[in-house]
Amino acid sequence: MKKMLMGATALAMVGGASYAGGIDRSGQGVNILFEEGNFAQITFVTVNPNVDAVPGGPISATPSAFDVAQNYADFSLGYKHEVNDKLDLAIIYDNPFGAHVDYGTTGGFLDGGLADVETNALTALAQYQLGNGFSVHGGLRLMEVDGIINNALGELDISSDFDLGGVVGVAYEKPEIALRVALTYNSSISADLSGTRAERDGSNPQARTATVDFPESINLDFQTGVAPNTLVFGSVRYVPFEGVNLTTVDGQWVNFQDDITTYNLGIARRINDKLSLAVRFGFEDEGTKPTNTALSPSTGSKSITLAGTYQLSEHLSLSGGVTYAKLGDQFLNLPSPPLPAGSRYDYRDSDAIGVGLRIGIQF
Repeated sequence: MKKMLMGATALAMVGGASYAGGIDRSGQGVNILFEEGNFAQITFVTVNPNVDAVPGGPISATPSAFDVAQNYADFSLGYKHEVNDKLDLAIIYDNPFGAHVDYGTTGGFLDGGLADVETNALTALAQYQLGNGFSVHGGLRLMEVDGIINNALGELDISSDFDLGGVVGVAYEKPEIALRVALTYNSSISADLSGTRAERDGSNPQARTATVDFPESINLDFQTGVAPNTLVFGSVRYVPFEGVNLTTVDGQWVNFQDDITTYNLGIARRINDKLSLAVRFGFEDEGTKPTNTALSPSTGSKSITLAGTYQLSEHLSLSGGVTYAKLGDQFLNLPSPPLPAGSRYDYRDSDAIGVGLRIGIQF
């Protein structure tokens, strides 16, 4: 029962993280450490956001509304090895952060503006059982960044090698009631970037360097049995994005204004020997309005996720989940001059749909 419910809750949590905080993608979870025995998983999530930029004020007539958020997909791998009854080891590949915004060739003020940023991370973890239900876990994370940003400063094509961060946490479990509480701290990672800055049409490229401190974060994950074959589960994730910025000699390309706290609460139920289902609700507070960047066109969210796990065999499971997120309205004041005073873009009636699949293999 435990491994079936774990699969359903894992997909519910993955779906919820997929549009949290604008650029927060994987949620940097460590739940694989709590799987039984030796365990491997392959997870794929695709997200289709819809965020329309609607011209307002003196420019409300042209251009018409256009969708600026781009579809994206995240992929992760994980393997956990039980060394003995005290020590477990795990390795995780995921995409912790990303940005996918494109203003296209609309003829508007932000014509051609875009951000296409990807991260890849490899995390090595160990968990040690202290006894009486308590355990500690921790390890190292390597992360690289690759991306393009095009805005009024030009076009920046920049990337990093792998840079190092750390993970440390503590957990308490009471298996007889399926209780688990885990607190995990992920350190910040200072990414040393290098690449080129060109004109917005790609001409006249010049070498550039920058350093971006990707933020630390704290994850609180919990679950408990509330009835036979039934779990309540949830999480709180806090990421202090405020002040995280990308700056070169040309100016400040991106500067985040708000810390992000994301809340999730759900319930999972074993239906029979093969099938478990879960539902999860998510909430994220709205941040500062207006936004200070065209690359952050929504703030806050409310979401619902439906997920399930089907046990294909004793050692193989397939999990799937669908998330619908209502994204909070945002607006951006446009510079005056060159535009008339009061010109703005309104981002409203925005939402996102995420679909996730996980294959779990028990050894």
